[in-house]
Amino acid sequence: MEKLKIVKLADFWYNKVMKNALLKPLFWELDAEKLDVKENARQIIERILEFGNLHQVNWMRKTYPVETIKEAIRASRQLSPKSANFWALYYKIPQSEVRCLIRLLQKQQKVLWPY
Repeated sequence: MEKLKIVKLADFWYNKVMKNALLKPLFWELDAEKLDVKENARQIIERILEFGNLHQVNWMRKTYPVETIKEAIRASRQLSPKSANFWALYYKIPQSEVRCLIRLLQKQQKVLWPY
């Protein structure tokens, strides 16, 4: 019984405290405590892939299945071409499947946001 309490306490600490400490620098405009790991999975994955450090990437890999991470890479329009290309190569995703690497979409974004 005592061992079960220790395991639950360790899970609580990892899921709550560690999540807040790791995500707070990436989500400075939001309250990191209110982020739901399941509901906001794609946004969390995108931010970690774009701006995260090694600890944040390791947390992401422990928290989310590989297929969820791959789907976020495929569907993301928020990743820079540099980050998207790196992660597509890392996870062996063809560039033609990564939305932000498709040339037509890149040209449309430049037309819509001329900066």
